Amino acid sequence: MIGTEGKEEKGCANSDIASEERVWNDGTRRPKKERLRELGRRIYRCRHIYLMLLPVILFYIVYCYIPMYGVVLAWKEWRPKYGVLGSPWIDWENFETLFSQQLLARAVRNTVVISSLKLLICFPLPILVALLLNEVMNRQFKKAVQTFLYLPNFISWIILGGIVKVLLAMDDGLINNIIAVFGGERISFLTNPDAFYAILILAEIWKNTGWGTIIYTAAIAGIDPTLYEAAKMDGCSRGGLIFRITFPMILPVCTVMFIMQLSNIMNAGFDAVYNLYNKNVYETADILDTYIYRLFTESQGGNGYALSTAVNFFKSAINFCFLIAGNFLAKRISGYSMFTID
Repeated sequence: MIGTEGKEEKGCANSDIASEERVWNDGTRRPKKERLRELGRRIYRCRHIYLMLLPVILFYIVYCYIPMYGVVLAWKEWRPKYGVLGSPWIDWENFETLFSQQLLARAVRNTVVISSLKLLICFPLPILVALLLNEVMNRQFKKAVQTFLYLPNFISWIILGGIVKVLLAMDDGLINNIIAVFGGERISFLTNPDAFYAILILAEIWKNTGWGTIIYTAAIAGIDPTLYEAAKMDGCSRGGLIFRITFPMILPVCTVMFIMQLSNIMNAGFDAVYNLYNKNVYETADILDTYIYRLFTESQGGNGYALSTAVNFFKSAINFCFLIAGNFLAKRISGYSMFTID
């Protein structure tokens, strides 16, 4: 029974390669009917894998691809009576209104700055933590550290933002109390625009670093242990194992994660910013998402839905450009990209 399953899995994994070899060895292309029958046989042979993939495909079709028709609202004047498709076309008027806003440039600048800081600081930390955790031999200590790191991810930004505000409060915050004990003057961290970037990045590190290590820890777990054994026999040090085996083996995963984060350069994180900022720090904290939220909800803009769609289209276009550029550069520099990770 076990041998049969193993043969089935092997056939499922190698069927595509074998069929391609049959085509190229004789130098001719098989008839279409034969190729379709071969495709049907491969699908049936791997039917369990396709069945597991089906719910994911349905999820993306229903919740991601079908709603895409709503992007046309960016070129329309939203009228609830007629719906998305029935609202009148107004060409590029929404984009002209959007780019005429005086505070839009500030929001774009803050979005790019915050996203860049996350890319430079928050992105490498999970990789470093995963590499360090892999070197811990004591399992109990390792599990305790992992639990401590993962726990903040399960706390919502509303609660975590409240904790940060309590810690940094000027009157009775823990940080200011410690400063006062040592004879220093209390500092208004939460109303200081220059301090917002540091507060936000530290909060992001606290909340998301542990969760980000899961991906890299899983990638490390897939490395063949015999590579480490052979390196140790050759006298490789612990540092050598990290830089010559572990990191190169997880580099494809790191590359994909880097490209994905680069393609979100215009998404600085609404939840984190909204729960930490206030009117005093708009100069450095107001990003595109919070700016649009205030502009079309608090000020009650009449065409808010269409303008919001225009903003999201603008963001998506820039993110798509960064995705293509990042994918190209990663391929040229490291040899890996989103579509060639093997």
